[in-house]
Amino acid sequence: MSIVIIVVLLIVVIVVVGVISISNNLKRLNTSVEQAKADIEIYMVKRYDVLMNSLNVVKEFVKHEDEVFSKLIEIRKGMNLEELGQQAGIQEEAGRGLVALAEAYPELKSQAVFVELQTQLADQNEHYAAAKRAYNSNVSRFNQAVVVFPNSIVANMQGFKELPFFKDEDAAGKQNADIKF
Repeated sequence: MSIVIIVVLLIVVIVVVGVISISNNLKRLNTSVEQAKADIEIYMVKRYDVLMNSLNVVKEFVKHEDEVFSKLIEIRKGMNLEELGQQAGIQEEAGRGLVALAEAYPELKSQAVFVELQTQLADQNEHYAAAKRAYNSNVSRFNQAVVVFPNSIVANMQGFKELPFFKDEDAAGKQNADIKF
């Protein structure tokens, strides 16, 4: 065999191994992003449960129906990022409403069950925030891998595109909750 054929075969093998390696890395990063999105959904459901338990305690004291919390029932697996952000805004508003109710009803604020639920809600909010940070970190790593050369060539061949970052509804987070019974 001539040296030219060996060199050409060696170059082809190096290119194929490189493409496979880049492809596998992109797939791993994409899986990390999907896992982080699933974590956000899990923490939204947990936060929903705490909010609903808090609502039940509030209902014992207030004895009225609350229309705002019925919106929280819409949590479903498979929401896209925009829907997750909207749902997060609704949950933030409901959580602020519970704090306002606790201030309006001092006897509610002193109840051990309500205090425990408020602690759990704060804990769930921390986990939820951490899940959002993890998702955005994974998206950042994935997007960087998709745009750099030579990864961008393999990414385009396999249909990988930059992914959007998770953003909560900014307007909902800046307004005070107005919960009426």
